Amino acid sequence: MKKYGFYLFVLLLASCHSKPKPDDLKKINGYWEIEEVVFPDGNKKVYQVNDVIDKFELTNDKGIRTKVKPQLDGTFLNSNLNESVQIIDSNRTYYLKAKTNYATWIEEIEFISKDILVLEHQNKTVYHYKRFVPLSKQIK
Repeated sequence: MKKYGFYLFVLLLASCHSKPKPDDLKKINGYWEIEEVVFPDGNKKVYQVNDVIDKFELTNDKGIRTKVKPQLDGTFLNSNLNESVQIIDSNRTYYLKAKTNYATWIEEIEFISKDILVLEHQNKTVYHYKRFVPLSKQIK
């Protein structure tokens, strides 16, 4: 029961979050898995397991987001689905501008911490990510 109370506390804390600060943006680097998607009509999709996760690699507000598949041995298979990304500052509201050969879109960085990332796509779909933890570290 205490475990559920802790998760509820974290969710409440995240829901009352403030906008990211410039120093927070460094936290986006690394591996993230989608936990929940909230669609513009209010419907939600919860992800229990993700076979593909997002890897962010940014330097000086520019870089790539790559879709990777975690393996049981702790390695990753690269899907070669890369997006060039750039962080844009618009009056202290931060956006990720993503681009592939086929499309360009904007996502507002709603919240970022060491373990939580919330992005709102330009179509108003909100993606809730959690920091990816390999299975080998979850078991310990």
